[in-house]
Amino acid sequence: MEIYNLYQMGSLIFSAFSKDYGLIFTCAIVFGLVSWLALFVLQGVGLFVMGKRREMKNKWLAFVPFVNIYYMGKLAGECGFFGHKMKNAGLYAMIAQMLGTLFTCTYILAECYLYLKHGAPQYGADAMSTPYWMGLTGFSLALSKFYDYGGFILSILSLVTQLLLLVVMLGLYKKYQPRNYMVFSMLSVFIPLSRFIIVFAFRNRPAINYEDYVRAQREEYIRRRQQYGYGNPYGNPYGNPYGQGGYNGPQGEPYTPPKPEEPFEEFASEDKQPQGGDDSSSDGFFD
Repeated sequence: MEIYNLYQMGSLIFSAFSKDYGLIFTCAIVFGLVSWLALFVLQGVGLFVMGKRREMKNKWLAFVPFVNIYYMGKLAGECGFFGHKMKNAGLYAMIAQMLGTLFTCTYILAECYLYLKHGAPQYGADAMSTPYWMGLTGFSLALSKFYDYGGFILSILSLVTQLLLLVVMLGLYKKYQPRNYMVFSMLSVFIPLSRFIIVFAFRNRPAINYEDYVRAQREEYIRRRQQYGYGNPYGNPYGNPYGQGGYNGPQGEPYTPPKPEEPFEEFASEDKQPQGGDDSSSDGFFD
């Protein structure tokens, strides 16, 4: 499916310099094939090195068109899909890509034939309308009908292929970039050509079991919390002057709050007598 994106890119580029449809389509097809071949080899090298580092068999499958997607699924292992496990995600993605590529090539040939045989098409008043040719009969009319509905079918096949490739990419990137695997997977879907470069860039990374990675991250998080006192209810991370728990004394004794100061303490008598004391302390005023 990526080859169609490259073909469209080439058509857009060369149509800006020429109005000869034969030259435009020829240059666009050559541009698409050469660009795709370069990216394909780049991805193949990445998959080959990944398989070599993991001592996997049949590493040469990394350079076989379509089958390399199946090999990519082997490298990814069991993939998750909406909470379900898929053991053959690479196989399904390979089949979808084969069907999509076959349909794409047919669609490109139909477009080239109609443009070269009948010239530029007409467009309706709607900006989103599909092009059409007037006065077509026989084989040309059939190709025109195919071209009209082919774009919609191509979009469906592309969506299914990209969805299955996303499942494979999620499984693969979990092993080679577990921290940001979701970011790279989304990047590979929304910018399909980036997948070739990302796989090549990850070729020398060691494969990691994602479950072990998550477990190690969780243990590291708990250890850090305990180290700084966040996970220990009796910790004292900030040097609390009232003890380890915040409510105990320095030696673990119960904390006693300081006695509040009396506002009129300087006027109080130093020799206070308890209430109900001996009457002999009277000054004799009523004696």
